[in-house]
Amino acid sequence: MKDFLKKIKRYRDISSVDEIVRRYFVMNGFDGILTVLGIVIGSYIAHVRDPSIIIITTISTCVAIGISGFSGTFMSERAERIRYTKILERKMLTKFHNSIINEAARFASFYSAIIAAASPIIFAIIILIPMFLTSFGLIPYMIAFYGLIGVSLLILFTLGIFLGIVSKENVIIWGIKMSLIGLFTTLLLFFIGIIFNI
Repeated sequence: MKDFLKKIKRYRDISSVDEIVRRYFVMNGFDGILTVLGIVIGSYIAHVRDPSIIIITTISTCVAIGISGFSGTFMSERAERIRYTKILERKMLTKFHNSIINEAARFASFYSAIIAAASPIIFAIIILIPMFLTSFGLIPYMIAFYGLIGVSLLILFTLGIFLGIVSKENVIIWGIKMSLIGLFTTLLLFFIGIIFNI
């Protein structure tokens, strides 16, 4: 196990994949969070109050986003890594077949794709915790509904803090910016409901 972890660390260092993975984690997680908000608020506007329907619809959608994220990320990263390896081969006048560079490139493509796929699904499950509690009869639907919005905004704030740390800027400002995007999305969805008088 120790050797395996050392090999993974070596692949990460060679491929410089961590920076790319951070971007996919935030971007796809952000997509997942706003998708959950869209489905839950859209269901509320359409007078759907069955938590099981909301849970199944949301998780199914986020799984589809995850599969899309995995496929798109793997294919695009693999293409970029192959291109980079070929450029390196031409510059160094050698082939990298079965080399550590080639192995690291394959690892980076797969690792990036896994993170891109897992991020929206993980965030969706966390955000849906209030709805799970409602489905078990532990809390009323409206508490779960507003609790879910609150959890979504809190996670967006946390993602903003993470971006603030990465950028070495004010983490609170970054957190507020991300939360405001979620709040704007929430208000816009309710406004759409009012416009259509649903």
